[in-house]
Amino acid sequence: MAIKAVVFDLDDTLWDLDPVLHRAEQVFYQWLNNHAPALTARFTARELRLYRLGLARRDPELRHFVTRVRMRATHECLLLSGYSESDATALTEQSFAVLWQARNRIEPFPWAVEALEGLKREYQIGALSNGNADVYQTELGEYFDFAFSAEGLSVAKPDARAFQAVLDHLTCQPEEIAFVGDNPEHDIQGAAAMGMKTIWVQVKDWPNPPEEIPFDQRIDSLQLLHQAVRNLG
Repeated sequence: MAIKAVVFDLDDTLWDLDPVLHRAEQVFYQWLNNHAPALTARFTARELRLYRLGLARRDPELRHFVTRVRMRATHECLLLSGYSESDATALTEQSFAVLWQARNRIEPFPWAVEALEGLKREYQIGALSNGNADVYQTELGEYFDFAFSAEGLSVAKPDARAFQAVLDHLTCQPEEIAFVGDNPEHDIQGAAAMGMKTIWVQVKDWPNPPEEIPFDQRIDSLQLLHQAVRNLG
């Protein structure tokens, strides 16, 4: 069957996540330092991060829901720093708004814009991400017809229910969808298990990938993406 839609993971597929998060964390902590100095007097940036990680470990259901973890951890740390419930709630919401704005300031990988421009002329374009970036708030938003996130769905890849949301939205057959992602388990194995065609993007090296990865196409540059989609049928 011919491909009708191309669905993307976002982080580390269309842009490098590490520098985005690094800048966002700096902006977040500086805002807290200016507006909640009692918190930054008690917690370093590293200690706040460790607190979030500990919270996610204690509550596995939160593991893939980074916004919920961030806001709950920030709220708890503000309370521990002596802020009232109402002040902690307000500061949590304000600080997250600042962080989220910075989180959406991305730098696309080389050829990402060109690839999306070309694909947009032939296919529906969508996103399915476990991250909390809002693709419509990034410079790539104009190319996307729809977007789903783990936060919005309350379920994360590789859970079949995440991919089913895409199928329900598109009302086409799984083999008519090309799923493009960098994560061998969450993206490639998850999409393949639903019958979708898969393109494994290796712009960044993936540490210790599984021995068996059910990709249909593999590329190391987004310059090759349009042809890879065409190769699928």
